[in-house]
Amino acid sequence: MSSTEIRVPRETVNDDTVKVVRWLAADGDVVRTGMTVVELETSKSVIDVESPAAGRLSIRRAAGEQVPIGDLLGFVGETAAAPTPAASPAASSAGSVAVAPPAAGPTMSAKARQLIAAHGIDESAFAHLTLVREADVRAHLAAAAPVAGPATSAPPVAAPAPAGDVAEPWRPRGLLGDAARASADRGTSVVRLVFNYLWRNWLLGNLVRVAPRGVINVLHRWRGVKMGRDCFIDPAAILETAYPENITLGDDVRVTAGAIVMTHIKAPHYLRDRGFVPAVLAPVVLEDHSFVGVNAVILPGVTVGRAAVVASGAVVTADVPPATMVAGNPAKVVKRFEERSTET
Repeated sequence: MSSTEIRVPRETVNDDTVKVVRWLAADGDVVRTGMTVVELETSKSVIDVESPAAGRLSIRRAAGEQVPIGDLLGFVGETAAAPTPAASPAASSAGSVAVAPPAAGPTMSAKARQLIAAHGIDESAFAHLTLVREADVRAHLAAAAPVAGPATSAPPVAAPAPAGDVAEPWRPRGLLGDAARASADRGTSVVRLVFNYLWRNWLLGNLVRVAPRGVINVLHRWRGVKMGRDCFIDPAAILETAYPENITLGDDVRVTAGAIVMTHIKAPHYLRDRGFVPAVLAPVVLEDHSFVGVNAVILPGVTVGRAAVVASGAVVTADVPPATMVAGNPAKVVKRFEERSTET
């Protein structure tokens, strides 16, 4: 039986690297599909990574190690592509297994290792770093480049292109390949991913565009949006397509026509695989009495404060203070309100 890779998820992490907190199964143990096998720590939370298949676990990253997003954590299967590092038989009180620590030295990205090998660079040159990226290696090469000599000296030879750019060209994944990648990022099965898409994204997502006001809010709640009392959501507004459960609306919130509220950004595979544009997933909160104008855009991680106004066409990239109006791209505060008591 072929091996199935376990990798650091991309869509649930906003950092460049994560820390392996602990393994919940020992190297060589038999695990089942969907079983949580490793805990990872980000800058904001600890996330669980489930086994994508049933089989024998082969650990590749030790507890305490910093691992770049998308990198390999281990395999599940009867065979593995590389030797398994020795694991200590001692387990922690929480049931995790202590894996032998990696060799001394910084963690390196695949691109960085390829450049280092191609140019014969001594790895000790990067001992001061905890994580070595392709940019660090290129900066080292630029700093070590010889100063131009007299006119009679031989012209410098151009450095070869990094091996990864040639050996790993971009290839189309197709619908099934994209679905497999998305299910792995979410830590779920392709079947559940398809069901989620058909129910929440397609059926409910289309119904909210034609349903009357009293029904629209119910449909959005079925999609997973957390919503307070007396809210208005225009049928032409878009409240996140893939992760609606990450949106929270307070009481008396209005989202008008053409407004878009997004909690995730997923760039093309090429940009994400090379670390140019990381996957972003962060909640959005619209507090009580807030207003989102026509064609405004709320990006992931934003909180719109109580009684705040997002002007039409604004693109909001940062939190909006309470009782203020923001406008522009990127949105900035243009007015502050003075809330008065309505008591007589």
